[in-house]
Amino acid sequence: MALCRVPELELLGQLNLEAPVLDHCCGDGLVASMAFPGRSLDAGVDLDASALAIARDHNRYRETYCADAAKELPLATDSFSTVINNSGIEHIPDLDAALAEVARVLRPGGYFHFNVLNSRYFDWWPHSPDTARDYQQFQPFCHALDENSWTEVLVRHGFDDVSFQAYFPRASSEILADYDYRYSAFYCRRKPSVGVLAAQVTPGAWLAGRWRRKFGELAWQAEDRQGAGFMVTARKT
Repeated sequence: MALCRVPELELLGQLNLEAPVLDHCCGDGLVASMAFPGRSLDAGVDLDASALAIARDHNRYRETYCADAAKELPLATDSFSTVINNSGIEHIPDLDAALAEVARVLRPGGYFHFNVLNSRYFDWWPHSPDTARDYQQFQPFCHALDENSWTEVLVRHGFDDVSFQAYFPRASSEILADYDYRYSAFYCRRKPSVGVLAAQVTPGAWLAGRWRRKFGELAWQAEDRQGAGFMVTARKT
């Protein structure tokens, strides 16, 4: 998944975040610390208490909150100018509830920025449809939406000015999905894989060189509506 983080970090790092900022589904805060080095964001919220403990140990947020993002957040209405989410919101089953809470804590005119894989990731899936369905269960991946569907649901929750920055053209997406599935299936489902087993016994330096050659020349920039992922930006009305 390190390949997936490259465009996400690039695009997040280009944002001019207006404080106060909430990192929604923040995890241990590593992504935020890499995207915004030297900056401690105002708040982070996540369901994983152990990840939040790591975030606090590294002073990645001024405040942290352990809460289910699909339920009422322990945060005041209209309390943030910016909310960010990096590849987390697609894993929340109740998308409407999550977006309603994001909209509630954002101030009018505030921005919600999030990175997410979209429907093309699965349209271009390099394995069988059964493996795609299997992957969506054990990750779990709940919302593989395209631009029109994301715009519709965001507008329904009081957002406008919705825009998209695409990443992962088809060739890169297929390689990412191949490795993502084989390694995720091996570690999450204990599904045997000759390639994964071979990698475990391969000298690290040789393997790193091989992957550097394989992934190093992959493009992540994509034309409009030609990427398997995108950063979405929406303004609260």
